[in-house]
Amino acid sequence: MIAPHSGRIRLCALLALTLPLLLAACSSDTGSTASRVLEEVLESHRASMTSLGAPPSPPSAPATGRASPGSVAALMGQPPDAVIAALGQPTRRRPEGDAEIWLYQGRNCALDVILYGSRNTARVTWAAARANGTGRQTETGCLVELVTG
Repeated sequence: MIAPHSGRIRLCALLALTLPLLLAACSSDTGSTASRVLEEVLESHRASMTSLGAPPSPPSAPATGRASPGSVAALMGQPPDAVIAALGQPTRRRPEGDAEIWLYQGRNCALDVILYGSRNTARVTWAAARANGTGRQTETGCLVELVTG
């Protein structure tokens, strides 16, 4: 026996799937915006794939003489000296019990890094790049910005 509301549920599901497409078709700027967003998603995806073992793209060699780590995942498990060698000194440091939180601040983004353990055994246990304000910034773009200044 078919439930009396199954037709309504199907109609609601169909509307939920097609309404965003219909609204997107009405917007004149959607193509360029969607294209930019897709490019940013692909760039971040490539960085994530690199961290999973896919062949990395060649690192950039900025004016500072340091090469960008390529992805935030490349920082995971690194000791403080390796992070400083890759990114320079953090903008701010804040101790939190057995952890230390580092902030790298750029013009368009920031990178938060958490190191856990004593000074001799500390390792990066978490790191995340984020855009400042409402601007868009990929993880890779942020790392390059932080390294190049």
